[in-house]
Amino acid sequence: MYLMAFTLSIFTSCSSKNGKSDAYGNIESNDVTISAEVGGRLLKLNIDEGYTVQQNQLIGLVDTIPQRLKLNQLYAQLGAAKAKLQGIDAQLAVQDEQISILKKELDRMKRLVADSAATQRQMDDVEGKYNIAVRQKATFDAQRAGVLAEIDAVNAQIAQADDLLMRCRIMSPISGTVVSRYVRQGEIVPTGKPICKIASLDTVYARVYIDETQLPHFKIGRRVKVLSDIDKGKLKEDEGIIAWISSEAEFTPKVIQTRNERVNLVYAVKVRISNIDGFFKIGMPVEVKLAE
Repeated sequence: MYLMAFTLSIFTSCSSKNGKSDAYGNIESNDVTISAEVGGRLLKLNIDEGYTVQQNQLIGLVDTIPQRLKLNQLYAQLGAAKAKLQGIDAQLAVQDEQISILKKELDRMKRLVADSAATQRQMDDVEGKYNIAVRQKATFDAQRAGVLAEIDAVNAQIAQADDLLMRCRIMSPISGTVVSRYVRQGEIVPTGKPICKIASLDTVYARVYIDETQLPHFKIGRRVKVLSDIDKGKLKEDEGIIAWISSEAEFTPKVIQTRNERVNLVYAVKVRISNIDGFFKIGMPVEVKLAE
């Protein structure tokens, strides 16, 4: 929340018959601080204070070379792992063929032994070769599973590197106006470094404070009058809607200097105001009067 220092006047009763307003405060807005998600040199920064941006608009770019080099390395690892997998698959194909041949030979030897046309030792030799071939295949299967796991790990790293590469592009999450810029193009920005602050100014809020006696008259959704200064001491009147009332009391803000007001417990209230024409500026003092 973009908060500005504000000055409050002594609160009056909720009755507007005396012509006075019921609460005083300042304009603020909903804003978003945009930070660098990837560290590096800021190659581009396409915004400045006062610029209007749209949601998902590209506003900056962090150097992408380190991420691209990392991706190249990972793709090379992936290619090596796939080549290793192909070699294992070729060995497995040969091993399967060998097992098939030995299985047929073993079955034939069993028949010969049953017919007393071959010795038990001959069958044992063939059976031993068959068992060794089966164990070798199990070893190849285990190697293949390891390479597949390696490929999955590299693919996960590639997805992570791709994500970081995309995060080098600094995008505006909302439509609004740039109210603060914290860095300049060409600077080295660490991860998490604030780049700028963008506020949505089509709708603004008047933050005012009321005392306990006014609470029954301030209800969420109630329409109020928002008064602001214009030329020659005149007041401009706009319509607002009470959007939020604090559930906890707090002491009057420190900017109030008189002793009596400093010890008063008050409740914060936010009044939502349409600002399509851009009249209201952040920090502008306003008055709020309950509608009759």
